[in-house]
Amino acid sequence: MKTRARIISDAIVLPVIFAILYLLVSGSVDTWTFADVVGTSTKRPVTEAFLPLRLGEVKPEGWIKAQLRRDLESGYQGNLDQLLRDIHTGKALLLPEENDFVFRKQNKDSRIDEHGRCVPPSEYTWWHGEMIADWQEGLIRGAFLADEPKAKRKAERFVEDLLKSQDEDGYIGIYPKGFRYHFAIGDGELWTQRCALLCLLSYYEFTVRKDVLDAVERAVKLTIRQYGPGKRYFHNPAQKGNGTAHGMLFVDVLDRLYRMTGDDEYRQAAITLYRDDFSTSKTVKNAAAQLNKLLDPDNPLSGHGPDAMGLIRVPLLCYYLTGDKTFRKAWENAFQKTTKNLGVGGSPLSGQQEEIMTKNQSPGLPYEYCSTFYFLHSLIWAMQKTGNPHYGDMFEKTLFNAAQGARFANGKAITYYSADERLWVRQRPPEGKPNARYIYTAAHYPSCCHNSAARTYPYAISAMWMRSRGPDGEGLAATLYGPNCVSTKIRGAAVTVEEKTNYPFAFDIDFVIKTDREVKFPLRLRVPEWSGEPTVVAAGAKVTRDKRGFIVVSKRWKTGDTVRLTLSPTIHGRPAVDGTTAVAYGPLVYCLTIPEKAEITQRFPHAEKVGLTGFYGYQYDSMDLATAKRPLKLHGDKPDFGFTVVTNKNSNPLYPWESIPLKLRGELIGADGKPEAVTLQPMGCTILRRTCFPVGTPAGDEASSVQEK
Repeated sequence: MKTRARIISDAIVLPVIFAILYLLVSGSVDTWTFADVVGTSTKRPVTEAFLPLRLGEVKPEGWIKAQLRRDLESGYQGNLDQLLRDIHTGKALLLPEENDFVFRKQNKDSRIDEHGRCVPPSEYTWWHGEMIADWQEGLIRGAFLADEPKAKRKAERFVEDLLKSQDEDGYIGIYPKGFRYHFAIGDGELWTQRCALLCLLSYYEFTVRKDVLDAVERAVKLTIRQYGPGKRYFHNPAQKGNGTAHGMLFVDVLDRLYRMTGDDEYRQAAITLYRDDFSTSKTVKNAAAQLNKLLDPDNPLSGHGPDAMGLIRVPLLCYYLTGDKTFRKAWENAFQKTTKNLGVGGSPLSGQQEEIMTKNQSPGLPYEYCSTFYFLHSLIWAMQKTGNPHYGDMFEKTLFNAAQGARFANGKAITYYSADERLWVRQRPPEGKPNARYIYTAAHYPSCCHNSAARTYPYAISAMWMRSRGPDGEGLAATLYGPNCVSTKIRGAAVTVEEKTNYPFAFDIDFVIKTDREVKFPLRLRVPEWSGEPTVVAAGAKVTRDKRGFIVVSKRWKTGDTVRLTLSPTIHGRPAVDGTTAVAYGPLVYCLTIPEKAEITQRFPHAEKVGLTGFYGYQYDSMDLATAKRPLKLHGDKPDFGFTVVTNKNSNPLYPWESIPLKLRGELIGADGKPEAVTLQPMGCTILRRTCFPVGTPAGDEASSVQEK
């Protein structure tokens, strides 16, 4: 008699064997698709800790809304279409008349080789598709979150053009008919589709237009049925650059569609694309993110920084899609490898060529903004799926330091490359290697980093709250802090929670609840690792801690109920990759600002002709380089390194990065052992800066502790 397990095994395995035999006999193996064999992963999906809220349910308030709205109205984010020019043709490639998803101009001269494979005109004809769609996704998210009408009109025009461009078979992308899917050289098929389809999915979440979701599903099902054994996407032997490898993040689309629809075809496609295609390729770039290499803890993370930071989240997704602990181990190893490459500002050190740097690390090593953004995106996934509050701490550290420290507070410019320590920001520095991307500018070709910066705060806003679930029932989890308002339904009740705070410059956080009827649910509050024991005031509520460390505030809520969370920050040290130490207070890293002199190196006359003024490219030098480089140490023999917090009562709460609400005042030890009075400012408020110092004593001895929190 067969056992129950044997019967189940036969029920799964035998049909698969018969299907394979049929395909072999019929000669159809080369057309076997992701969806042909259901059940390629027999393990069960794992329940995620939190669920993301629908885009638009969390809206910014306070300084975050003021900054986002200004970025759209008068910053580069809302005006990049007029600022950016293709350096080869001079065309404004973000304007509707150059929309490559509609006109497919970049690939109009594609050809078919003797093997029936497409040969695009260049390895890099996908660049325009990425730049167009990534900017538009940031515009869509920002426009709806800030309710900015001009940006909304641009976003809606793009969406309508994209929908009209869809071919009869469902195709949305940058390659003309007859030149799709199977390529003789490196391509951007999956990557550019992913970028465009994320635009449509984000627009759908804000508007709930079913025709938009239908268009995405048609496009995705067409694409995933092109690949599988015999026609694997990542096994192209001719790929040279990173365009093909970028396509692994097509799983961003598959994850969202599976979550929205529950259609198992998307789940299976994500698993197969990573496990059976990307991870078995002998030619794909960024192979350090393949499953077998991530499972080897001694194999270092390497390759293109943005890819590496995005690809680390793929095995995490596969674990939650399958329950296979092999994927979970790969994620854990990937994350451990990543933490070895982080600067004190939170961003992965990605070197002069956008590569992950594992050697010769220093606080002055540059990092690309795209690496910063894709790491932030992976941290959102990690927080949502695992519920581990540590990922929220890491997200805030990276957002408020590395990311904010690479942009102008007024939104007029960012730098493609930034660094935790900078004595200059210029293409040809007085010391070190030249780097053409190491300036502040309103637009850079390619615009990948500008597009990443434009998406950073919109992504952060939508991740500030998540839907929790567990033995205490459905509720809300405050995963990131800052002024915002969340409105959703819980147990059928319409619930709004307004979060009033000037975080990260203040540590009192008030939550004001409104409901259309009384409803009981748990409100989870993340406790940052840098905080001492916080206090919670919530009349009539039960206050506990859950197993992940969240404070859980439970009661039957009604309109007018409030919760006050008061965090307890201390001045503490953060060890740098070279053994030095940075000073932090709360989530902010504080730096010694270096007096700078600015030089305008780039103008945008084409934008000025249409009335856009105040946009430039800048280089910066130290006023006195020798003084900027002088030896300095932290006081290792004093509590808090001898620093105290100074509050600026005249700070503008809507624009804190310009008016600096909090500074640290104290002393550093000079070369002669004498104290030097200094004031440190948040990294996000600085251009040139010293951030990391040896820890010593006035007598010159090295201290034994960096006082890390």
